[in-house]
Amino acid sequence: MTTTYRYLKWDGTQSKFNLEAEDFFKEFSNFLMEGWTPDEAFEWIMKQGIRGASMQIMGIDELRSRLLRHKEMSFQKYNLNESLKSVQNELNQIVEKELSTLKRNLSIISPEYQRRKNFLRNLPDKLSAAIESLSKYDFMSAEAEERFKKLKERLDEIKKVENFTYRYRERFKGKIPLDFEDTLRLIEEFNRIESLEHNLLAGNFEKINPADLKEMLDEKSHDSFVLLKELKSTLEQHGFIKTRGPYTELTPKGIRKLGELALRDIFSSLKKYRFGGHETSQRGYGAIKTENTKEYEFGDPFNLNVIGTLKKSLIRRSQKSPIKVAPEDFEVYDMEHHTQSSNVLLLDLSWSMSFQGRFPAAKRVALALDHLIRTQYPRDNLYIVGFSTRARLLSTEQLATTTWDSNDPFTNIQEALILASKILAREKTPNKQVILITDGQPTAYFLDGYLQVELPMFFGGLSPRATFETLKEVKRLTGMGITINTFMLDDSPSLRRFVEEMTRINKGRAFFTTPNQLGRYLLVDYLQRKKKVL
Repeated sequence: MTTTYRYLKWDGTQSKFNLEAEDFFKEFSNFLMEGWTPDEAFEWIMKQGIRGASMQIMGIDELRSRLLRHKEMSFQKYNLNESLKSVQNELNQIVEKELSTLKRNLSIISPEYQRRKNFLRNLPDKLSAAIESLSKYDFMSAEAEERFKKLKERLDEIKKVENFTYRYRERFKGKIPLDFEDTLRLIEEFNRIESLEHNLLAGNFEKINPADLKEMLDEKSHDSFVLLKELKSTLEQHGFIKTRGPYTELTPKGIRKLGELALRDIFSSLKKYRFGGHETSQRGYGAIKTENTKEYEFGDPFNLNVIGTLKKSLIRRSQKSPIKVAPEDFEVYDMEHHTQSSNVLLLDLSWSMSFQGRFPAAKRVALALDHLIRTQYPRDNLYIVGFSTRARLLSTEQLATTTWDSNDPFTNIQEALILASKILAREKTPNKQVILITDGQPTAYFLDGYLQVELPMFFGGLSPRATFETLKEVKRLTGMGITINTFMLDDSPSLRRFVEEMTRINKGRAFFTTPNQLGRYLLVDYLQRKKKVL
């Protein structure tokens, strides 16, 4: 089938390329690898932002901190010593104008003059209280009365400045005095800052105008808020997450993307290895190599190259018709042959895996291997078994959000192997392997149907009974033809002794590695082993 691509001039109606969702999800996935739930990851990102390789987003805490610094700059720059000076001067002038009119119209010894004079001279010290008191006064001066009406109209603003001055006077230590109008503007700005702080803290993003952040802070703060506000909805719109009641869950697309990112990260430094088929001389399931053909030999899969076959027939008969095809004319496509295997990955979830980045590395590898097999080797099977004191089968969905078992220090490799053997016993493939990722020797086991836990005999030592029962299980799997490859994230002498004995029994391989090298060892080993029967 021929595929036709049409390239059209952009007219504004086509959907835009959107790389933000991919970038968002990549940074979001780092928290999931640590064992956080999606909701815990969102809560952290909202508070602390993202400091990743692909994007930098300030969180709520930093945005609030910047707003506080913006206020602090005003404290260090201005003072409020003259905030009410112009209003006070106006009130004084109004009072003096009224007193002057009283002297002209009343005898200074009359009771009326004395009453009015005493009232005007004993107004409250607080400016707003003086204005409220004077509002009951019957002015004799028309000019003073008119000026007072205008002053009274601003009584609410005067109270704002009074309250603001009372609250912050001691904090304003700058050299630039603010007059009444400048103080009102600063009050409005502080109110906007406090509203922004409150809404950021309460998560009321819809009540926030991003332009305020740009005006008061900078463009980076504006952009961070916009991205932060749209983070969850962007991932939801692109199908990576979904909301179920009060909880956020990964979708199947999100889980696939998680594995893809894990695989990409692990292989980013391994340029000599390529994704795709890996050839082997062994017979098995294969894929047609359309670029290579060969003469048919007895026993070859009959993947006929029709055009090549007819050409050979025409050449042999000197282009005579009708065409008659002889056995020697048959030409078939060559094949890439692959082994088919069933794999069980045993992932240590015990408490010690939380140290030194071991669990995120192991989880990343498990997700990467799952994605690699699903996309490149769909005939292979992969099962994930998580274990600490007990072992359990994990689906890919569960693996995506699982974490280590906190406060559970025991390691039951025996039960993990038992579960793996039951899984592999059902598989029809001849090639079966167990991949064990752990950082400790066995300390839990079953004996006569009862769970037992056993700490090492001394620091750095082995748990003798747990080790013995686990090695019995290793021997049983060996008898079933199951290979055990072990990837150890610690190299203590006791652990080495246990692993060496396990590999001696099973003839599998052991790798002592670090968390940052685990993925490269495990996945490269898997790809190399695709070249031969396991």
